[in-house]
Amino acid sequence: MLWPNQRPSPVVLLAYAGATGTLALALALFGSARGPDPVDYFGWIAAASMVVAGSLIALAGVWSATGVYTALFWGFHFGLIAAMAYGSVDPSELSAWEQSWVLSPFVSDAALMALAGNLALAAGASVVFARRGFPRGSDAPLDRRDPLHPLGLAGSVMVFLAIGLWCAIVLTTGGVSGFLDSYSAYLEATESLSVVSSTAWLVLGCGLVLAVTGKRGQLRRAALAAFGCLTLIVLPIGLRGEVLFRSMGALVAAGRCGRALSPARTLAFGLALLVAIPILREVRQTGLRAMPDRLPQIQLFEAFAEMGASLHPVEKVVRWRAEGEPLDKGGTYWAPFERAAARLLPGAESPEAEDDLRIMNVLVIDRVGPIGFSPVAEAYRNFGAAGVVLVLGLLGACLAGIDTIRSPRVAVITLAVVYVPILTNVRNSFVSVPAHCAAGLAIVVMLFGIRHMLGSIVARPYASSPYVRSEA
Repeated sequence: MLWPNQRPSPVVLLAYAGATGTLALALALFGSARGPDPVDYFGWIAAASMVVAGSLIALAGVWSATGVYTALFWGFHFGLIAAMAYGSVDPSELSAWEQSWVLSPFVSDAALMALAGNLALAAGASVVFARRGFPRGSDAPLDRRDPLHPLGLAGSVMVFLAIGLWCAIVLTTGGVSGFLDSYSAYLEATESLSVVSSTAWLVLGCGLVLAVTGKRGQLRRAALAAFGCLTLIVLPIGLRGEVLFRSMGALVAAGRCGRALSPARTLAFGLALLVAIPILREVRQTGLRAMPDRLPQIQLFEAFAEMGASLHPVEKVVRWRAEGEPLDKGGTYWAPFERAAARLLPGAESPEAEDDLRIMNVLVIDRVGPIGFSPVAEAYRNFGAAGVVLVLGLLGACLAGIDTIRSPRVAVITLAVVYVPILTNVRNSFVSVPAHCAAGLAIVVMLFGIRHMLGSIVARPYASSPYVRSEA
């Protein structure tokens, strides 16, 4: 939290929730921005989204779970249209592929749905903040060096294991040159081990949060240094989300235990991201070994343009709905649970993942290509415009619920288990969220169980010889 002493009253929070919730419903149910030139609508939509996102971040705190999610949500959904609206990106500078959707007659309605989702997110979060209040200063540790939990050592070990597993995957599938490949070449090479790779990233996200909030020491510093080295390797390949979401989860956890970045460091971190993203966009297409001799031009606005592509899947589901496709009515949210039951229960059946079009990543790859997905798109695909308000409102309430957990230890464990999967969902479909949360919970329970068992063994007193009374 960045402004712990500047908290509005519950009445103000409820008024804010009422205003944002009413606007979200009005935009979702009655709003329309379809016209011959969608760029005409981008200006006011981008400005409104900045006001909503900025007010919610100011309310929750920069390094809160709500604040970080809101910032990422804004960047991935509104970055491109903001850059176009204010002249930083001209439509002629976009590729034919980008122009095909960002200038389509459906994209302004898609941006309107994203704005309704942004408003609903703010409404849901502010209701919970008004009801539960904000964590008090006394809820934080008295000394920032104090660990919040006893799993810091295990978290550091998890970081090393995950990094080693991922490196082994790359070496097995592509050799040393695999570390220099482009993103498409990396995906093609590691396709057969995608489940193992996903497991490595899951363990890394959970372990990083536990390590950052655990006891300080040489092992913790080594684990963080190893993650830094991994970042330098995977970013040029194009694995931006894998690094970004786990880094943000760790920074939020650090903030929860009183180790948040200062405003100056936060600003430097943001500028570094803006510089890095357009460079990585170019490197991702060719790989390091195929880079031209000259350095790529650094244009900060391209960072927002690159991140703003999450509006693309929203445009697609709005288009498909307008063309007469029926709603899934919760099918994509139910699919991961049904598929899990099919693996565990005898007699239960489920189609293969690559054939199950209830999985939104599979659907868009089948119809469009690997464009990722969005929580706004998934809510609209299932329940229409009203579903965007409902789902994003519940998501905002969930994020604020994490921020208002009173016990710092419980808050950090919750971040380790559920927050990174929720962040990943900003750019992907819902299908992996339940499995990743369940796996994270299983890991944490197992670690506490092992610690309890080892503690019982170490603390068990040695048995003394029984006293035998001698007879004289």
